[in-house]
Amino acid sequence: MPQLLQPWEAWHHTSCAADSTVVVPDGCRDLILHALPHQPPTWFVTDLADSTYTVSGTVGERYWGFRMQPGTQIDSQRLLALLQNQPMNDAHDALPLLHDCVVLDTRVADALQSLARHSEVAQAARQLGVSERTLQRLIQAATGRPPAYWKCLARVRRAAQALPAAASLAECAADHGYTDQAHMTREFGRWLGRTPAAVVASPQWQAAIGASGYC
Repeated sequence: MPQLLQPWEAWHHTSCAADSTVVVPDGCRDLILHALPHQPPTWFVTDLADSTYTVSGTVGERYWGFRMQPGTQIDSQRLLALLQNQPMNDAHDALPLLHDCVVLDTRVADALQSLARHSEVAQAARQLGVSERTLQRLIQAATGRPPAYWKCLARVRRAAQALPAAASLAECAADHGYTDQAHMTREFGRWLGRTPAAVVASPQWQAAIGASGYC
């Protein structure tokens, strides 16, 4: 039987102004309790993000979340049904239900770590001692995304985090396995919707990129 890991961390956010929050792809899904002023709170589970998006904020809006580690499998339908059918005085009342509906298989966690470290899927498969096809099936079944998704996501996040200290955009591109600066710029546009220069120039974007996630 596969070994299971503790797959989540808790977070909380209260909007102090009516502004927008940048949400960048991070390879994670979240169980979130969302409460607008003077309205009952609601639970929802986020999907894996394929590109950056923004969330508009309302003064006094509150979020309590449980961020799942990359590769965590969530029985969303059962979890939300359970949450909606019993009283919740606090977001942490959901913890017993998470233990029943959320699983992180060590095989999946190890496979994702290997994909992030190696330049080719075949290299990751060899390091794990499985065939490339076995690795592809494992990752697709557990996450709903192919290995290429995870490799590209890890690379663009690492490159974005390294940009402020890089001597040049071209050097950063070379250090992270892009064929050239133009290739890196295209990948930034695809995942982040911004150029590398725009990411470096924005403290908000640097904070979003620097948050925990897959890389």
